[in-house]
Amino acid sequence: MNKLLIFFKKQISYIFFSRLIYSQKMVRINVGINGLGRIGKCILLQLLENDNFNIKAINVSSLKTNSIQKYINNDATHGKHFFNVKVIDDDTIKINNQIIKLFHTRNAKEIDWKENNVEYLFETTGSYLTTNKANEHNADYIVMSAPPKDIDITPMYCYGVNEQDYKGEKVISVASCTTNCLAPFLKFCQDEKVLFGSFITVHAATASQSIVDVAYDNKRTNRSIFNNIIPHTTGASKTIDVLLPEIKGKIKGTSVRIPVSNVSMIDLNLTFENKVDIDKLFEKVNDYKYNDTLLLNQNNSVSCDFIGTEASCVIDKNSSFQMNDNNIKFTLWYDNEWSYSAQMIKTVKHMNFINDKKRLSQIYDINFKNQQVLMRCDFNCPIDDENNITDYFRVDSAIKSIKTILEKGPKQLVILTHFGRPKNGDLKYSTKIFIPYLSRAINRDIIFLPNGMDTNLEELKEGVYLMENVRYHNYETKDENRPIIKTDVFVNEAFSVSHRDHCSITKIKSSQKCFGYCFVKEINYLNLVMNNNSNDKKLAIIGGSKMEDKIPMLQNLSKKVDAIFIAGNNINALADNPELLDNFSNNKARIILMNDGFGNINPKDEPNYINDIKNKDNNKVFDIGPISLNILYKLIKETNIVFWNGTLGITENKFYKNGSESLIQMLNDSDCKVIIGGGDTSGFVNNYDNNFNHISTGGGASIEYISNGTLIGIN
Repeated sequence: MNKLLIFFKKQISYIFFSRLIYSQKMVRINVGINGLGRIGKCILLQLLENDNFNIKAINVSSLKTNSIQKYINNDATHGKHFFNVKVIDDDTIKINNQIIKLFHTRNAKEIDWKENNVEYLFETTGSYLTTNKANEHNADYIVMSAPPKDIDITPMYCYGVNEQDYKGEKVISVASCTTNCLAPFLKFCQDEKVLFGSFITVHAATASQSIVDVAYDNKRTNRSIFNNIIPHTTGASKTIDVLLPEIKGKIKGTSVRIPVSNVSMIDLNLTFENKVDIDKLFEKVNDYKYNDTLLLNQNNSVSCDFIGTEASCVIDKNSSFQMNDNNIKFTLWYDNEWSYSAQMIKTVKHMNFINDKKRLSQIYDINFKNQQVLMRCDFNCPIDDENNITDYFRVDSAIKSIKTILEKGPKQLVILTHFGRPKNGDLKYSTKIFIPYLSRAINRDIIFLPNGMDTNLEELKEGVYLMENVRYHNYETKDENRPIIKTDVFVNEAFSVSHRDHCSITKIKSSQKCFGYCFVKEINYLNLVMNNNSNDKKLAIIGGSKMEDKIPMLQNLSKKVDAIFIAGNNINALADNPELLDNFSNNKARIILMNDGFGNINPKDEPNYINDIKNKDNNKVFDIGPISLNILYKLIKETNIVFWNGTLGITENKFYKNGSESLIQMLNDSDCKVIIGGGDTSGFVNNYDNNFNHISTGGGASIEYISNGTLIGIN
């Protein structure tokens, strides 16, 4: 009877929600499932009834494609379903309206999840329980359905406990089914200050349990689950310590396995610091902020009554009781398959919410049709003595974004940019110089706006416009009399100046805001350096000068990369102020200093070789030496990702550019992803053939972003 009720409940739910599907535009989360065992199957069944998700791919391992319909529509525990499954070919099925790619392998490296648009992967096989192993999956985000084996490396999040701490990590674990019952309840009880506790988990049989006695080592798990209550261990105490550090070491437990197919129970005894009234405690459950996680049951229920329950913890009121003023015995139920799967789905929804907030809104997210668009670019190109543009690289970088916007049919596209550092309206820095080149590049007529940001935008007719240099206005960089410029859509494609509180960056008021392709590319590559949950070995090479200005960047980098090599004029600053390293020398990164080089008292003089920088007397060091270059070479060989900011010497002087030239060659010859952090470094490396992954257009902006994780132009 119970299974019948569950069946009808699910069918009613399915019919109801199916009527709502596509009734309104919503962003769906693209997911994949690796493994279709008990947890993988429960996740699939729930996702098929959840219109927040697109199931893009499943690795079914050895399960034959033509068996999938029967497998998912029939379940001895969770009842019958009526999903319409159509086999398109051996590698593709259609379930209801979703076309799903299938894989048949036990090797993660044979699956390209990204190619199939999987953003979040439910890893349910139990075979990839370290960050290193999980990263064999080519997916944006991977969620393990078990506690990690590298518990000190892979972060654990439990919905209803600490999911708010999620910081965008690629690989996470959602701990165990037992933990997902116990931890949210302990979190709830923390208002009453738990002193200590003990528990016994009465756990249903799992797929790994022996059905009959087997002739292996003398283990209890090798005995028949049909005939025995089997004492077992639990890792929940350890995971509780991680998830709830405020009660670390205070909760201990054990487990027994019993011959039922599903639903487990926890017998929990808690001692509180102060007197606690059990009835008042239960009154708080319904008002608890995570009321989708905790459920109070007041019926005389048995285990099968909780099959299909999505709440991770059901508190059995009738089987819980007060032992004394400070002690309470609780009985907690959980569907170790269904509710655990629901917890995983809730966690992925939260991850997507956090990641989506962090994701920059891009051009393809915006409807530009009949909108007035204001686009901030960076056309700060070099000019020669005759005021001719010598390199249109920065203009070329914005062309893709401009063309994409125009294809979407805006009413007006108004482009504004800075150009040089004009004084007193110096006409050689008029942006009018860009119109012929830009017009040819986008194949559109461009109207010049000589009044720049003083233009009345409401009076403009349809067309493409270029404003006069924003730096002709004093209010661009100063606070006095700054106007608020209003438009429908603001597009920021000026990464290089987005760390500055300039009028054209921070005083544009629009109903929609997004970022150009180049801006997003800059951020994505810097995030590659700053991703804290990566299996990549990362090296930061920091040259140049102004060491004091780089300290915040170095502090943050030292928490994210494996090694930092410091060279350039920074070494002279460190010789005078070695305490500059004190605040980050004990962080994750090894700090390696250039220890030999070339220099003199004056950089105009021919260089001397200095074999020991600590004993350089009155000399200054202006370029790296061969011993240090060899150290750097070895570091690069050990590295997957290199971030380089600041040349290794005074490269404008022919005596002191050899080190930086040698580094370019080393990086070209390596297999590393190479990211150049802008400024003078970009200008230098662009003079040489290179195969670098990314060369930033903004040195100051790069430093600011790495230092603080954001820019004023993003906020």
